[in-house]
Amino acid sequence: MTSSDGDPDEDTVLAVTRQLGLGYLGWSWSGNGGGVEYLDMVVNFDPNRLTSWGECLFNGTNGIAATSEEAAIYSSGPGGDTTAPTTPGTPAVSSVTSSSATLSWTAATDTNGVTGYDVVRIDDGDETVVTTTGTPATLTGLSPATSYTFAVYARDAAGNRSQRSATVTVTTSSGGSQGTCEIGYRVTNEWPGGFQGEVTIRNTGGSAVDGWTLSWVFPGAQRITHMWGGTPAQTGSEVSVASAPYTAAIPAAGSVTLGFTATTTDRNPSPSAFTLNGSACSAA
Repeated sequence: MTSSDGDPDEDTVLAVTRQLGLGYLGWSWSGNGGGVEYLDMVVNFDPNRLTSWGECLFNGTNGIAATSEEAAIYSSGPGGDTTAPTTPGTPAVSSVTSSSATLSWTAATDTNGVTGYDVVRIDDGDETVVTTTGTPATLTGLSPATSYTFAVYARDAAGNRSQRSATVTVTTSSGGSQGTCEIGYRVTNEWPGGFQGEVTIRNTGGSAVDGWTLSWVFPGAQRITHMWGGTPAQTGSEVSVASAPYTAAIPAAGSVTLGFTATTTDRNPSPSAFTLNGSACSAA
């Protein structure tokens, strides 16, 4: 950036440059004279004696215009927005196939706005960014009959990254060997503000199911609080349940049963549609 007579707004330009994450290079034609000495980086070419402009450039301070409008702009650069977005909600899984799955989550919030999300695959503690997107995100290129663990980070315009969301495990279907299914859903106990439910998954196909994700949508305001037989994730009314190690295998003509507790309002209607590994199941 260059200057002529008057106030050239160098600190404003530098502030915006830093705010946008752009590179910059400081230099001056003044030669420590000519009326624009404030642009020089050092005094008498001594690198240990920074001018106010040198302090601004190298140390991130704004000695040139500490109370000016430029200072207000500059303060929103590095050291300004250091607050990360809130943590995204636990991802919910839907539309699982042998090579893809869709994740959705409760959006994060941020003072200056969330600009995107990093979906990461977690393997033995290592993270691999699968995609950078909004919500929902459809993940492709997965292997059949394979379990994956995913989580989500939120990012804002300043580059701040949120805490990682809770994880969700997805098991892709085995492709052509996936059998059909039948779901039995019933309320086994009920009390003011809550209830206990039971879900039975029956494999009505001719091939065994090895790992599954069961999904449904609650028609009311039900919220699962605890489950045995599977690991639940819920976003709004959408529920996704990943198999537990001891319920993952369902032989042909076999079944497994899950139990859960949940909160509810004065209405507790039962869900009417279920999918297992992305395929629709009939209701018992």
